[in-house]
Amino acid sequence: MPVELLTPGLSRSGIRSDGSLVTINWFEPGFRSSGQHSHPFDQLSFVLSGTLEFFVGDEVYVLEAPAVLHIPGDVPHGAQPVGDERVLNIDIFAPVRDDYRALTAYQDAEHADRSPSLQPRQNKE
Repeated sequence: MPVELLTPGLSRSGIRSDGSLVTINWFEPGFRSSGQHSHPFDQLSFVLSGTLEFFVGDEVYVLEAPAVLHIPGDVPHGAQPVGDERVLNIDIFAPVRDDYRALTAYQDAEHADRSPSLQPRQNKE
């Protein structure tokens, strides 16, 4: 999976299925949120290492790994790391976010160029 430097202090990668899109995000210590944003997608946000401060509407949540937060669609939100540890965060969006499809374009190329060794195994009877 290619990794994209979104902005200094925040890198991400992505993978998708037919019904959801997952981003893998790395927040570096000292990164500061540029503010809240919103989208129509439900979001599950997992913190797997470090501590992440979420701003969701008027509420503030501090999640220390391992933890998860549900962010409903259309609710303004943002996040930033707390402390000196790099944060690993995984976000799951459903349905697939078309505006994030570029993150998963590598999957289109992989599936188009599948060699026979990467094809699903056929059951032998």
